[in-house]
Amino acid sequence: MGRLVVQMNRNTRRTLHFLSVTGVFMTTFAILYLVQKYTIGLLFSLNDIKVYGFPVHIILYSVIALLFMKRFIKISSPYIDE
Repeated sequence: MGRLVVQMNRNTRRTLHFLSVTGVFMTTFAILYLVQKYTIGLLFSLNDIKVYGFPVHIILYSVIALLFMKRFIKISSPYIDE
């Protein structure tokens, strides 16, 4: 059976591309952050460390998740312009 090809407006394609990439980024970041928080954070009590009342684990886990994503994960979208 043949594939249905649909022509989309350029603005529609750009909007869908942006939403797709943003959704994949946010989901991946959230998964990596939560895995760190509920494994490493609980094992080594990193979730309890505070500096001037601010929890340090927020910055630590965010930076590690972003570095991991930059190094090992390629985010793409099926809606990218050809």
